[in-house]
Amino acid sequence: GNCRTCSATVGCTMQFEKDEDDELEFLNDNDMSTGDMGGGAFVAPVDVPGGLPADDAGLGPGFIRQSRHPSAAFFHLFFKSLALLVYMFSGLFGFDFIFVCVICILLLAFDFWTVKNVTGRLLVGLRWWNYVKEDGTNEWVFESLENMSEVNANDSRVFWMGLYVPVAVWTGLLVIDTLKLQFQWLIVVFIALSMHVANIIGYTKCSSDAKAKMKNMMDQGTAGFSAMKMFAGSSAVQSAFSGLFGGNSSSQTQSVVV
Repeated sequence: GNCRTCSATVGCTMQFEKDEDDELEFLNDNDMSTGDMGGGAFVAPVDVPGGLPADDAGLGPGFIRQSRHPSAAFFHLFFKSLALLVYMFSGLFGFDFIFVCVICILLLAFDFWTVKNVTGRLLVGLRWWNYVKEDGTNEWVFESLENMSEVNANDSRVFWMGLYVPVAVWTGLLVIDTLKLQFQWLIVVFIALSMHVANIIGYTKCSSDAKAKMKNMMDQGTAGFSAMKMFAGSSAVQSAFSGLFGGNSSSQTQSVVV
């Protein structure tokens, strides 16, 4: 009786485990593509290297999804856009000047640090910083990719537009606040412009430095190739090679005649 009970228990356990395994069985690619699991098959969108990402819920590919670093592209625009929204629409919610000023300055500081240290390096392969030496002079330091052709065109467009467009918007707000005689709000505007312009100046100089390095490398490569070509085409080298191979041919011919 005990043996039958044990065998029945083991049989039920094995059957339960088998059913559980069947329920936990993963779908393969064929099942996903043919929809054999009894419902509409869900196929995750796949990004094709060098092309546009697949559609997601019919929304179409956005300029952020086309980026090689979508998180960096998002945060490159997030803080500066949020600062503008808070500044322009805070009056609708009755926020006072001190609160709006503090929030905008914090968002602008986050944006300045993110653009200077993260998004520039990831999106366009550039990085800059400036420090004051002991004698009181400023020194600029620039870093860039060795091959700037590796930078994605969409990433470059997002990066530079993210630098210049906010400056144009803040300049428009400067004019509006001046005409409305709201001079206290100009504090936020001047802080925003100073941070944005600092990044523009730094990255413009860094980009020029990277282009100069690239041109210098190309000029050195061209000069080296021309020198090798001139060396190979010189009469002395040609006579030396002809004498070397000619002497070997003569000695071989003499040995065959003997």
